[in-house]
Amino acid sequence: MKVLLIGGSRFTGPAIVAELLKKNYEVTVFNRGNITERHDPKVRFIKGDRNSGFNLRDHFDAVIDTCAYTKEQIKRSLGELQFDYYLFVSTAAVYRKTHVFPLTEVNSPRGPWPVWGEYSARKIECEEALEHSGAAHAIVRPVYILGPHNPVDRENFIYSRLRNNTPLTLPGNGSAIIQFIFVQDIARIYARLVEQKITGIFNCAGSEGITLIGLVEEMARIVGVPPQIEFNPAADGDKFDERQFPFANENFFCDNIKLKQLGFTPSSLITGLRQDYVGYYRDFR
Repeated sequence: MKVLLIGGSRFTGPAIVAELLKKNYEVTVFNRGNITERHDPKVRFIKGDRNSGFNLRDHFDAVIDTCAYTKEQIKRSLGELQFDYYLFVSTAAVYRKTHVFPLTEVNSPRGPWPVWGEYSARKIECEEALEHSGAAHAIVRPVYILGPHNPVDRENFIYSRLRNNTPLTLPGNGSAIIQFIFVQDIARIYARLVEQKITGIFNCAGSEGITLIGLVEEMARIVGVPPQIEFNPAADGDKFDERQFPFANENFFCDNIKLKQLGFTPSSLITGLRQDYVGYYRDFR
């Protein structure tokens, strides 16, 4: 199988490539090459800017698009690339703000959620453009992604402050329930969908939810220190400041039954956190 990965220069990208290579797929990676990366010799790398065109004549069995943020980008890739199946990496942030959980692919409508701003609006436009194209496709909606080499300062933000005995200031009352998925799971999910060319919309989420307070307490147990927790009521909801804490005090919990129906079992949150700390974040500075 020939697979084109658009983007994929860091974090989820290398994990996806590694999973595809396990299946002996022919993998082509297309991105701007702005981030230095070592490609497996079996990977074909093409440097280019999707906004300037792809100029690829190959026919791909599948395309995995990890970095489309506008409907114009989706339309361009659909118009210029030759493929049988298109996997678009969207986000769970496309769901309209609600107090009804879990969020489901079938019953939870898309729409504005102030905390996500324009990011969610643009991803919604991408989804709509793909849906109207007639192409065979799947849309994946990850929640917060965790794992080694995370370019978003999430795990290290918390672990570094715990190790330095620095107070962590949680937004609001810190009681919102949020949800995660690990990068290794993301790679396995995408590879499974591509392998079978499964169409539809899929939430990519673990099975556990945890409060912001609970997250800090569990990570403190992993480090082996007592946490110092403070609260900032003024930073509640969409007023949160990610310079103070990487997650908003907004309930955000998705159903993952569609993934489980495919035979996929997500990693345990606490086990995954512990493994990533021991294997990476304990020595990360």
